[in-house]
Amino acid sequence: MPRIEHPASPLVPRLQGLHLFHFDGAPCAQRVRFALAEKGIRRGREVRFDAGDSESCAGEEGAWVSRQVSLIRKDHLTEAYALIQPNLVVPALVHDGVLHTESMDIVEYIDQRFGGEPLLPRDSDRAADVRALVALGESLHRSIRFVTFRWGLRDMGRLKPAEEEQLRRLLDGAHDGERLIEFYERYDSGTWDDGIFRGHLAALEAEFERLDRRLGDGRPFLTGASITMADVIWCMKVLRLDECGYPFRRNYPALWTWYRRIARRPAFREGVMGRHRAMNLAFRVKSRLENLFGVGLRQAAA
Repeated sequence: MPRIEHPASPLVPRLQGLHLFHFDGAPCAQRVRFALAEKGIRRGREVRFDAGDSESCAGEEGAWVSRQVSLIRKDHLTEAYALIQPNLVVPALVHDGVLHTESMDIVEYIDQRFGGEPLLPRDSDRAADVRALVALGESLHRSIRFVTFRWGLRDMGRLKPAEEEQLRRLLDGAHDGERLIEFYERYDSGTWDDGIFRGHLAALEAEFERLDRRLGDGRPFLTGASITMADVIWCMKVLRLDECGYPFRRNYPALWTWYRRIARRPAFREGVMGRHRAMNLAFRVKSRLENLFGVGLRQAAA
């Protein structure tokens, strides 16, 4: 699987076992925690994301070490984290000193490296279907960001001038695959046209419609009888928009039934929602109030 050769951080080669750099409310990190939980690998002790003492660097049998990178405190905009994750996003996974930085590559690595039911089917036709759905989900990654910031985070998502300057300095254009500099410059200044946000919402809705039709035949998961990487990536998109108040039950009933089935899985309840429940509740209450006053995502939905 793809990995980062010769990482710049001196911390990485010292880490033994599984160490996950993540944030509880970040969808890409939630994908990885879901996959780990599906494989029966529990959340272990909590350490500072940049802790380098011998106790912090040690692994934990049957568990992953949690290195929380707070997006609220802007831990991802620090020199220490930039050396680990050049894109300044979460997650990043280190396994016995080897660094992985792309969330779905990490999910596939976990699937291949650890036992349990495969998240990528052995059947070649079904595996191809899974990979196509994963690629489609990855292509809409920026759309989730636009919708989340416009109808979820709103002003909470803005960077202060010093934070924006730090972002430009750390990325320096060389590692801005996420196009974060452009996004924040225009979001912070309010120069994104509202049509841009609505266009990203429409792109997501078009795929939700296709998935709803796919699930209309009663299949329990997106590609058949067992959960796969496709379910892992798409359920996080539904979770994120549900937190923003999107009316899934009304617009895509089969998709909503599928999502509720996923959400009842122990791996989802523990791996995804375990320490995210308070934040999830806060966003849901906020979105209900905004929808009540006619300024929420429900009013923008198709």
